[in-house]
Amino acid sequence: MPGSKKFLLHLLIAALFGIFYQIPFFFHEVYSQESNLKYDKQIGVKGVEKGQFINPHSLVVDKFGNIFVGDTGNKRVQKFSPNGTFILSWGSEGNKSGQFMGLHDITVDPEGKFVFTVELKNHRVQKFSPNGSFITKWEYNGTGGRDVNRAPHQIAVNSLGAVYLTDPNGNQLLKYYDNGTFIGAIGSEGTGPGKFKTPHGIAFDPNNNMYVTDMKNYRIQVFDNKDSFIREWKSSSIGSDNFSETVPGIAIDAESQVYIVDKLNSRVQMFDNMGNHLSSWGTDGKGPEQLHKPEDISVSNDGTIYVTDTRNSRIQVLQNIK
Repeated sequence: MPGSKKFLLHLLIAALFGIFYQIPFFFHEVYSQESNLKYDKQIGVKGVEKGQFINPHSLVVDKFGNIFVGDTGNKRVQKFSPNGTFILSWGSEGNKSGQFMGLHDITVDPEGKFVFTVELKNHRVQKFSPNGSFITKWEYNGTGGRDVNRAPHQIAVNSLGAVYLTDPNGNQLLKYYDNGTFIGAIGSEGTGPGKFKTPHGIAFDPNNNMYVTDMKNYRIQVFDNKDSFIREWKSSSIGSDNFSETVPGIAIDAESQVYIVDKLNSRVQMFDNMGNHLSSWGTDGKGPEQLHKPEDISVSNDGTIYVTDTRNSRIQVLQNIK
């Protein structure tokens, strides 16, 4: 009997020893499984030449895989092939048609026929062909509400042809036809469903549901194709499944997975369309696999993820390793 007790005691100690020493490895393994967003390459470096950037704020990938970058510091738009090869650029500093001041966002329509830009300093939207030919422009006066204080930051177009702008100053979304005719405003300042406190990022899923980063409410709000509130998910922390109040960019892939740029935490986060956290990538820094104050994100049809690493003046390319 004493021998059996001694054996059981040794067995219990061994088991406890194994548990305590395996816990760190267990959590490390969970973290590793979580981080299935993997670095692929970068496009561009800081500079003024073709294919170089100065503080790029925005980018978008069209249905053909072409990449359009709002090269804010250089007051121009640059276009690249799917493999990152420079194709063309347009724009210069100024307030004339085809010029830019405060270039803050860029998008394309789902068919890839038109490119739209938003400028904070010129207070307008411009519409171009994919080769940079100017088509039309419009300002925000007459849109209802606090016209003088309007400051739309991001733009998105759904497959129905409607153009949406997020207006953090007015705490609303502004809706237009793609010729600039104003349709109406959505929301108001507040914390309830369909209300906003500093809305910024905007994107559509394959079913034309609209996702908005409602930054100072620490949440993502989702609306249907009639602009009716569907659901939300909230978060305010630096944990792996949370985000800060600075989430300026959002993108959605063909499988309705949601990618968010967390500027303050210098990382990209991936969620399913119900808000369940799937993956995270990035730390703050200047290294080849780091980010510093990223602003925007876009996902190609093949699932490649592009991020404007704004303060590092480059584009970071990621892959979702499933």
